[in-house]
Amino acid sequence: MKYTRPIIAIFGAFIFYVIYILFFADSKEIFDMSKLNPDDNKNVDVRVYLAKDKPIQIDAMQNISIFYVKDKNNKLYKVQGPADVPEGFHNAEIVVIRGHLHHDYFHASSIVKIE
Repeated sequence: MKYTRPIIAIFGAFIFYVIYILFFADSKEIFDMSKLNPDDNKNVDVRVYLAKDKPIQIDAMQNISIFYVKDKNNKLYKVQGPADVPEGFHNAEIVVIRGHLHHDYFHASSIVKIE
């Protein structure tokens, strides 16, 4: 009986840890863009490779940037995002962008993080 409270506390901490890992921890996995539905306008965060072999165009007048990313399957996607890209964006290997997929491009409402 004297070990009941510590066992319950350890079990509770374990359950809390599992819930945190499953729902709140940042994933380090590259996203598979084929899982997105072009007819769904819900914004999602995707972690993808920045395509270094393609140009990055920034149009401050229209407040847009156009760049290309590659997903988990190495498929190339055009991205239209905000013109205010983070410092060091051109040298980034991986970007996390928030947005939704259209039929011919990914509309990024924000660039969340660069790595």
